[in-house]
Amino acid sequence: MAKNTVYKVLGSAIIVGSVLTGCGKKSPSEPIAKAEPAEVKAITTSNQNNKQEEAAEDLLHQPFLKAVCIGDNPPEYCNRPPDVTVTKKSVYKLYEAVQACWDEIRFKDKAGNLIDYTAIISTDQGDIEMELSPTQAPNHVRNFIALAKVGYYDGLFFEEVHLEESEEPVVKLEQLRAGCPLGTGEVGYGSIGYWLKPEFSPETKHEAGTVGSFYELDPETSACRFYINLDKAPFMDENYSAIGKITKGIEVAKKIYAMPLKAENDEGSRKPEKPITIKKITIQTRNSVNTVAGR
Repeated sequence: MAKNTVYKVLGSAIIVGSVLTGCGKKSPSEPIAKAEPAEVKAITTSNQNNKQEEAAEDLLHQPFLKAVCIGDNPPEYCNRPPDVTVTKKSVYKLYEAVQACWDEIRFKDKAGNLIDYTAIISTDQGDIEMELSPTQAPNHVRNFIALAKVGYYDGLFFEEVHLEESEEPVVKLEQLRAGCPLGTGEVGYGSIGYWLKPEFSPETKHEAGTVGSFYELDPETSACRFYINLDKAPFMDENYSAIGKITKGIEVAKKIYAMPLKAENDEGSRKPEKPITIKKITIQTRNSVNTVAGR
């Protein structure tokens, strides 16, 4: 974990209620109807409310190219994405697939109600179920759903565990990290050709079981990797883009964390001797269930 972590006019048309006589001349005695001040105020307020609702809707459903940074030159601290993932999937094809399905992922139904999303991560050790939080980090949640939908995560690993401890302030954080395209967690390799802009919400609280989008040294470098916190970590609030929280299977995450590890590196992160595989990720909504696999 980064050591510096502590981040549409109302064509208002007042219709003149005029009486036309003869060849279309207005009766001079007919007054022009004007909107009363209260009516004008009501129209103005309605306009403002509509604009606010549309702005909120835009934040929930931003287009791909507005939500991410792309280019042949990666951000600082990032390397050029690999051509294929460790599971032999073409990174270019995955990128195209994510972009193609981005706008299809909606967080409100036709009636304007929020849609509840749940993700189930199936692993060698059991299932981890989490509720996603699109109102807090919509682009990061959409990214996770899109990557799952195109099969990006199928066959990848929980490639790294992280332990962070300090005495003043007292901190203990056990964390799982997953989703590296190389399957190694190597610094600088966490993308398939785009990077997400930060979405830090004051509503986000990093409790035990919080799942979020992982980055190395710069908040603008999160992409495909995600973390699962096994401890409360308030120092991460408004510094990381959380995408959801585990509702079932926290014991599975703890079991994965406790698997035999290789030697610890200088940053407190360690590699499992035998990384646990993500078999697939299933996305469920309130109205339907969609199993998303690599096909």
